[in-house]
Amino acid sequence: MVAVSPVKAVGFDLDETLFDHRGASGAGADAFAAHLGVDDASAFRAAWFAAEEMEFERWRRGEISFAEQRRQRLVRVLRAFGLEVPADASGLDAMFERYLAMYRTHWRAFPEAREVLASVRRAGLRVGVLTNGAEAQQNEKLSAIGLAEAVDVVCTSEGIGVHKPDAHAFDTLAGGLGTSPGECLFVGDNPFQDVEGARGAGMRALLIARDASDPNDLTAVLEVLGLAMSEPWTGT
Repeated sequence: MVAVSPVKAVGFDLDETLFDHRGASGAGADAFAAHLGVDDASAFRAAWFAAEEMEFERWRRGEISFAEQRRQRLVRVLRAFGLEVPADASGLDAMFERYLAMYRTHWRAFPEAREVLASVRRAGLRVGVLTNGAEAQQNEKLSAIGLAEAVDVVCTSEGIGVHKPDAHAFDTLAGGLGTSPGECLFVGDNPFQDVEGARGAGMRALLIARDASDPNDLTAVLEVLGLAMSEPWTGT
């Protein structure tokens, strides 16, 4: 029987794991639809999410720049609703900034996130974040939602030059945390990028599936590690 190393560090995905991206993006899209004069906010939100998923994946694959994926998302949605498309990149960027301002207004951590991170740290484990995203924005999110001080290491795909599920991304996180991959637990919401990616790199992994038929949240981390919540959490 192969001995299993004790967990010395826990890595977390950011969007939809610690940070409620979908809630913020949906609320931002609703406000943006109103700003643009679109009556059907539900249809606009669905189109916005679909464009985001498609163009963000193109950026992740290295086909377009981060700025370009934002522009292409906007172009797709504006055309779908018969709205005027700005003539150049600067016009698109200015329009996207209006959406970003609305999106930022709704930035929130998931309600249990702060207490779970505090509990993990109280147990003497190091805490890291590994996220497929832009360096400045992902760090801005962590600061805005009050979790920056609860994290020891932040690795963004832009900063390290590789995206999940590439094993090198997880190796980089483990190195930053001062552990081997086998001593890390990685927690995320994406079965392929987070769970399969982490396991492929030799880490243990935990899927956070808030909308599944059998949902869980970040308190599942404490159950896996055999820890208690360091501060009271009401579950609301």
